[in-house]
Amino acid sequence: MEISKQELLREALETGFRPEIMEKVWHLMAILDGISVHPFLKDRLVLKGGTALNLFFFDLPRLSVDIDLNYIGQLDRQEMILERPEVEKALEAIFQREGLSIRRIPQKHAGENGSFAMQVFLEGMAT
Repeated sequence: MEISKQELLREALETGFRPEIMEKVWHLMAILDGISVHPFLKDRLVLKGGTALNLFFFDLPRLSVDIDLNYIGQLDRQEMILERPEVEKALEAIFQREGLSIRRIPQKHAGENGSFAMQVFLEGMAT
């Protein structure tokens, strides 16, 4: 998905949000769209938390710049562990298709609960 600088600035003026925040949210929505149509991820990841509530239920005048996802693909822990590399690879492909850089964030208890975090960077056009 692409958005021009002019479209971004127009949206920022109409909504009152800063252009760089609008751009981040726009990319997050593109990531969510990519997950929702991805043949492997669409039935394995669900959006949760405040961003999910705000985007789909409350329409609050607030823009969040993060997304929280839960894996729901397998109940068996060993099956989850086996699928994890494919989930990560698919997410990375979506991020790269959006022109985003990725940095892994070490998790304190990742070995215990299987969680992982990625920080995604973009060279913004809004600034």
